[in-house]
Amino acid sequence: MDGGAEGTQQPHLILAHKLFLLTHPDVQDIEKVQLKSDVLDSIKSDGMAPLYETLAASSVLELDQSLLDSMRASNEEELKKLDEKIADAEENLGESEVREAHLAKALYFIRISDKEKALEQLKLTEGKTVAVGQKMDLVFYTLQLAFFYMDFDLVSKSIDKAKKLFEEGGDWERKNRLKVYEGLYCMSTRNFKKAASLFLDSISTFTTYEIFPYETFIFYTVLTSIITLDRVSLKQKVVDAPEILTVLGKIPFLSEFLNSLYECQYKAFFSAFAGMAEQIKFDRYLNPHFRFYMREVRTVVYSQFLESYKSVTVDAMANAFGVSVDFIDQELSRFIAAGKLHCKIDKVAGVLETNRPDAKNALYQATIKQGDFLLNRIQKLSRVIDLSFQFWARASDIYTGYKVFQLRVSFVKDVKKQEEMWETQHELAAHKIYAMCSDLGGFFLKVAQILGKPDLAPAAWVRKLVTLCDQAPATPFDSIRLVLEKELGKSIDEVFESFDDKPLGSASIAQVHRARVKGDKRDVVVKVQHPGVEKLMMTDIRNLQIFALYMQKTDIKFDLFSITKEMEKQIGYEFDFKREANAMEKIRRFLYDNNRKSPVLVPRVLPQLVTRRVLVMDYINGIPILRLGDEMAKRGINPRGRMAEAAKLNILSSLSKAYGQMILKSGFFHADPHPGNILICKGSEANYGQVKELPDHLRLGYAKLVISIADNNASLASQSFRELGIVTFAKCENEQQELLQLAKTMFDTKMPPGVSVLQPFSEDSSIKKISVEGFPEELFSVLRTVILLRGLSVGIGLNYSCAQQWKPIAEEALLASGRHSPGRKQKRRFSSLRRLYPRD
Repeated sequence: MDGGAEGTQQPHLILAHKLFLLTHPDVQDIEKVQLKSDVLDSIKSDGMAPLYETLAASSVLELDQSLLDSMRASNEEELKKLDEKIADAEENLGESEVREAHLAKALYFIRISDKEKALEQLKLTEGKTVAVGQKMDLVFYTLQLAFFYMDFDLVSKSIDKAKKLFEEGGDWERKNRLKVYEGLYCMSTRNFKKAASLFLDSISTFTTYEIFPYETFIFYTVLTSIITLDRVSLKQKVVDAPEILTVLGKIPFLSEFLNSLYECQYKAFFSAFAGMAEQIKFDRYLNPHFRFYMREVRTVVYSQFLESYKSVTVDAMANAFGVSVDFIDQELSRFIAAGKLHCKIDKVAGVLETNRPDAKNALYQATIKQGDFLLNRIQKLSRVIDLSFQFWARASDIYTGYKVFQLRVSFVKDVKKQEEMWETQHELAAHKIYAMCSDLGGFFLKVAQILGKPDLAPAAWVRKLVTLCDQAPATPFDSIRLVLEKELGKSIDEVFESFDDKPLGSASIAQVHRARVKGDKRDVVVKVQHPGVEKLMMTDIRNLQIFALYMQKTDIKFDLFSITKEMEKQIGYEFDFKREANAMEKIRRFLYDNNRKSPVLVPRVLPQLVTRRVLVMDYINGIPILRLGDEMAKRGINPRGRMAEAAKLNILSSLSKAYGQMILKSGFFHADPHPGNILICKGSEANYGQVKELPDHLRLGYAKLVISIADNNASLASQSFRELGIVTFAKCENEQQELLQLAKTMFDTKMPPGVSVLQPFSEDSSIKKISVEGFPEELFSVLRTVILLRGLSVGIGLNYSCAQQWKPIAEEALLASGRHSPGRKQKRRFSSLRRLYPRD
């Protein structure tokens, strides 16, 4: 995607169309043989190792390991040369040469189809770009990349960004190009009216050859105009448009399709209609809307025919269209029932009687429709307001109850009596918190997951909340079907051989169903987002942020607000299943590259069945990790015996190793290892909705902190806190030792000897002696991951240190970056390595 001659389509978008046809069920096998050969030739010529690996993993192409290794080696060699050019430009040349060197690297990532790295490099290039026109060009590269992957969320954000750039001053040619990109986006997301308007505005100024040829542009313009323009406008803007007339005859059936409709030659129209259907079905942008478009065109043509009559016989209409009476009868019955046609059928007389509404009636119907829409919005708003009120009322009740209780218990001198009173208070609060999370649902089910950790919260809370974690209410199947069919652009029966309407499970954001895709014998899991849940969750999080601000100013000396801001960002990502699919592939590749055998299984995603709200992946059979003891007992194994302990340790070690590698070596990791997300099978398996990419300075700073915890080095822990940007204020004499203890509490999984429950907010805890006044938002995902891993270890009855296990990984990460700070005994050992890895 690095340019190409003017007037030619980008090779990558040609390849995207061939990939679409290669996975299309209606393309003949003999054609697929040639398509597969063409795709493989394109991949080889551009060295597209990341794309090849993805296609092989999804069984679109057969894996040739030697070819993959060869392309990877070629990629590494080329990237090394590009990095040398960047270094040379930064040292010896000017700013424009530096920008060009960075752009060349971005274009190379695009060329080999490494989407994530391409986007990162484009962002880096943008930081070195001043001219608005050049920034616009970077947006166009991003748009081309987004259309290759059909990532419409990225397309939408890029178009918005381009429009903001134009406010700073953009040239006429680029503005016109953007109209075509936006038109393609609107057409691909079923906004045909806006697409037609944008395409028609661009006819005389079209220069956007990089995304499709001019003939294709005219094809889209005519198709979108036919179903959105009235007959007069269609004549003026399309039928008589000289730019359209010059190429109309070059596209099979299009001239007959347009002109026969306008001239009311309905037999000819239906003949051309059949030919056009094939072209629409095999177009990658229009295919998801094939059935919808076919219905809309028929609505237009039937309405146009009936416009001329008060009544007409069914025989006459069937004869006009060249079809049978039964066909017309069945067609019109469906359209009338759906409210698409204003007529009724008198079957006894065989007559169609039109009942088109007059202007007043039409205005009345429009008013009713708008009123229904407004009422629906008000109902949704009232639900949001009601939920907000409920949260504040219940949270205030729980908080006030504890404050009053603290005063009461302070008058009791007997320590045993105090403990009994605290247990009673925790039981009471647990019931209230359970009721709040259960009733409000959504985000508060995630709150229950966080609070219900056996190593963190009071035991009474844990006993109550742990039963809530997997009890998100399921959405009725009719609503799930609507989401599925809207997202995939097809009916369930068209996509799936079988589909179990009873969900396997339901969580706060989505629920999953077992199914089988047509033409594939393997079972799959279909993850579908609950409709309307995103807005409600975001409201819940903002309420929690306000509560966090209050709590950190009064009782808890910890930067809770930054944590809730990071939660807002991370949970926002969870609503984009395309991002989740990309994350799964990226993590899969990393783990397989860094281990002989990956310690964690990553399910295969079906890329052609992934949208922002639907994700289809392999079904992997397993048991939830916290049911491991029950499963062992069923098989006659003593859950507390040596064999069981060894098995548990092996499982936890494999899982923890994967997380250590992800966090410390790549900085890109799955940030939600709660028990409901992890199954035990031949390898551990997780849900990848919440992932995090840690910047290098935090990744390496955390590596130092891991070593300090493993070595019990208080001085290094204090230094690591400063490097990570964790701002603390000590209220004790032995500051460094308390800081080390705080680091262990926050960032290690090992429990202190004889302690089964950590109470981080008790009076003698480190957090009371060392207040955390500033905590980097991006580090919260690491904190959450460690806490969840600790909860897992406690839950299955093990006590181990992730810091000890991760220490070698941390040392390796620091050595590779040149930032290792060895102790005195290690200085000689690493002196030569320092020369190889100079400090930044």
